[in-house]
Amino acid sequence: MNENERIVYRSHFSVLITKATGVLAALAVIIVTNLRDAETLFRELRTTGGVPSRYCPVLLGILGMILFLAALAVRRWRRTYIILDGTNLIVHRATMVDRQNIIDLATVSSVNLEQNLLQMMLGVYRIRIDTNSASTAEDTDVDLVLARDKAEEFKRLVMSRMGSESPVPVDPRELYHNGISYGTGAVLRHALFSNSIAGLLIGVGGLMLGSGMLIDDIRGIDTSGLGEFLTSLVVLLVAVWSLVGTPVKSFLHLYDFRCMRHEDSLRFAYGLTRRRDFSIPVSKIHAVTVNQGVLARIFGCEELKISVIGMGDDDDEVCNLSLYLRKDKVTPLVSRLLPEYEQLYQMKWERKRTILTAIDAVRYVLISSAVMAAAWLVIPLSFNWKLLIAAGVPAAAAVCSVSAGATAGLALAENGVVIREGIFDATRTLVFYKKLQTMRYDGGPIWRHFGVSEGVLTMFGGMFGSSISVDAFPTEKFEEIARRMCEARCYSPRFEQKNVRNDLS
Repeated sequence: MNENERIVYRSHFSVLITKATGVLAALAVIIVTNLRDAETLFRELRTTGGVPSRYCPVLLGILGMILFLAALAVRRWRRTYIILDGTNLIVHRATMVDRQNIIDLATVSSVNLEQNLLQMMLGVYRIRIDTNSASTAEDTDVDLVLARDKAEEFKRLVMSRMGSESPVPVDPRELYHNGISYGTGAVLRHALFSNSIAGLLIGVGGLMLGSGMLIDDIRGIDTSGLGEFLTSLVVLLVAVWSLVGTPVKSFLHLYDFRCMRHEDSLRFAYGLTRRRDFSIPVSKIHAVTVNQGVLARIFGCEELKISVIGMGDDDDEVCNLSLYLRKDKVTPLVSRLLPEYEQLYQMKWERKRTILTAIDAVRYVLISSAVMAAAWLVIPLSFNWKLLIAAGVPAAAAVCSVSAGATAGLALAENGVVIREGIFDATRTLVFYKKLQTMRYDGGPIWRHFGVSEGVLTMFGGMFGSSISVDAFPTEKFEEIARRMCEARCYSPRFEQKNVRNDLS
């Protein structure tokens, strides 16, 4: 096959089935959110034995809209083509507006394959194209679904026309035999540790509210009160889902998690209802984050994530490098998968000074107390409730401030910086100086008296989560970061020779 041959692809028809399931899900949501009206409609259907005449125009309108959307989707599917033309990838939509999106294969960083549950049953793959720029990530997220053989052929052709072979063999057996894998128990533990304090509090509160409503409805339940009963049941189910939803989604998302290092790339495969199989070049990694949720901090566990440019499997361009593990098991994993970051991971960070944490706590208590004093006059509550809120909000502000100060940390290495932040959870960011784009730091009169500043670092490329906040630390630390950022970005043989001549003179 000629490497410059023009090849035209069209997505598998299963994309239409996927879109249809989305429409059905939207209709189900509408019905659930209007249970009282649905109850009346079903009662009339049972009484009359048919559809009441006044509902016919509405039902015909809904049916007509569904048929129109279906015809529009079929037409768009039939007139959308993905074309490999030399070193260009062309997405051609010949619909009401003829539009072409041309992607230079030189900007493509990887071609990844994904499967949801339906696609697994049909034996097809969704192809995702990642580029070197986050600004074009949405434009290159093409809904190209092909059968397994064609998907692997497409990936091979794109990688070969880029001038390189696939960084990791397509055959997944190597990943299963030589990669790092996690069993069901490890994934379940990770799912439990993924829950946050906010999620737990909201879930417990909603569970209590929904249970109370349901008990009241059960006591007075009758045929006419079926709508109230169903509404209370939905509230209870929503509360339960808010409590267990995050662990369940995490378990389904990371089921059978596997990862391996192959030369200068990382290969990932995971997911139960949506199987992902993709690779990320190490050079595209901008930062490594070490996360600890509340429960994970209690049990001494950590998870690793990597931030990338225009890549990853999530909207925030972040993907897991590991699940929650004991700290003594994370170190050899970093050494095996990302030895470039091993030094930064093992560094001891400098903690925020206690006096600065105390000053922050006093400041937030005073601010929240002033707000509560002003709100006291306008909040229409009883005296006891006002007193409880006026005392609780400043106390909560003090606890959060002290916890954030105890978590904050900063460490500088020759090639990168380690920044630790969080309130009840903790996030440690490991980033090289050459991956930092800008830094801003300043301090008010009190901070200047103590010789400290607060700052914000910005990484190249990524749109989401690209800014890293740094708490109050000595100003000399920020000046050192700025100097090393300039050295990392301005390095060249000519620059180095000029410095040598200046030193000799």
